[in-house]
Formats: sequence, C-alpha cells, structure tokens
Amino acid sequence: MKITVKLAAVALSASLLAGCAGPSKHVDNDNLFCAIAGGLAGGAIVGGIGDNDGGAAVGGAVAGAMLALLLCNNNEEAVVEEVAACAEVPPAGALLDAQGCAFDSDNDAVVDGVDMCADTPANVTVDRVGCALDSDKDGVADYKDLCPATPLGTIVDTDGCPLAGEKLLSLTGVNFATNKATLTADSKEILEEAVTLLKQTDSVIEVRVEGHTDSRGAEAYNMTLSQQRAEAVVAYLVSQGVKESGLLPVGMGETMPVASNDTTVGQAANRRVDFVVNQ
Repeated sequence: MKITVKLAAVALSASLLAGCAGPSKHVDNDNLFCAIAGGLAGGAIVGGIGDNDGGAAVGGAVAGAMLALLLCNNNEEAVVEEVAACAEVPPAGALLDAQGCAFDSDNDAVVDGVDMCADTPANVTVDRVGCALDSDKDGVADYKDLCPATPLGTIVDTDGCPLAGEKLLSLTGVNFATNKATLTADSKEILEEAVTLLKQTDSVIEVRVEGHTDSRGAEAYNMTLSQQRAEAVVAYLVSQGVKESGLLPVGMGETMPVASNDTTVGQAANRRVDFVVNQ
C-alpha cells in the first residue's frame, strides 16, 4: 500500500480515536475536521514522506489529532466563558451586546427591549416593565408626586396635587350629639381616613372642610350648626397632627343636598363632611 494511503488511513483512525476521546460524546463536524487535519499533519511530519513501516507516522498522527482536538475544544471553552460573563440569561425580547448580554441603559434592573420606560432616573423604584410606580394612579409617578395619596379619579396638576375645586373626600356617618357640635366616638374613627389623606397633602394645598346638614329645622339654624360642626371637625383633625393653616372650616347648611330629604336614607346622605381643595 502506498505511503499516502497509509498515512490517510492512519490519520483518519487517529482522528476518530481522538474525537471519541474528547469531552463530549457527540463530535461535531468542526471538531472532526480539526482532528483529521491535525492527524495528517502529525503523521506527515513524524513519519516523513519516505517508504517505511508507518509506525512513526501512526504516533505522529495520533499526537497531531489529539493536539488539534484539544485546541478546538479550547475555543469552545472560550465561547462558554464569554457567555458565562453575563450576569444572567437574557429574557425574551432583550437587546443584546456583542457578548450576548442584555443592555440596561438606565440601570433599573429591567433590560432594554423589555423596559417600556428606558430613561427612568437613578434610584427610582420601577414596576416589572421598568416604569416608575404611581401608587395613587393619577398619572404622576411617585418620585415626583407631591400629593401621593389623592383619591382615585381626582383631577390633579403636574405635581400630582388636586386642582382647585376638586373634592378630595366625602364622609357620611360623621355624627354629632343632637343639636350640638360634639363629635361621637364613631365619627372620630371615620375621620381617620381624612387624617391620613390630609397629612400627605397639607404642605402643598389648602382644603375647605365643608359641613352639610339635612333640611330638618330652620335654614338659618342649620347654617350656623353646620359651621360649628365644620369647626369641630377641623379641631379634631388638628389634634391628630394635620396642619391647621391648611384647613378652612365652612358651614354649608342644607344648601347642597346630594339626596332627597324626604326619606331618612336621603337625610343621612345629606349629613356629611366634604373635603374640597380651596380656590
């Protein structure tokens, strides 16, 4: 058999042997070709081109194939190391850099391509799509909302605070002793909702505390009584830590009913306290 044929056979055998001895049970085409090339080169160099028994060529082929396969596998390991350099596996839809890692332009932990608000300022808490939180759902993000707890549906300005004339809260069940301006214990519990809200807005807005009555009794009497009761509500709010300068008590009497005064249910609805942003 000619030396060329011998050498090719030896190189192929050595290459297959080296490929099988590699770290993976599966040998892809690139590794196989790499090993064959190494085997041919090793066999030619060591065995020489003369006519001999081929023993040296066999050894050279095996060594060349093994060395070539080792170098090929090292390249694969380098690729694996590059992928491993990413902090985590990029989510679907993420924009990737040359190393296959996801971008996060605003450093909010939501990657570009998934981030729907890609220019969020530093240190701002965001939701799962990278947008700043808006707890009161008024369209003004928490980090720049000066009135962060406005009731749902309240019309606000660019600072997130209610516009003048907007009703912040309307409370029914705020009861007083008969013909007096003395709050009952149950009424104080109901007013805690107003305390919480007003503490979060009293530094930026002034609130009109309106007292309303039903139509029983003389109109002039109801007007006076509602003023006294509005003042009693303000006094209670101040005692709970709400800033007094931001509160304006106003008695409205029976002038602004929200239900019919012909029924007890309607009368109860009309006896209320409204909190309105002052003009």
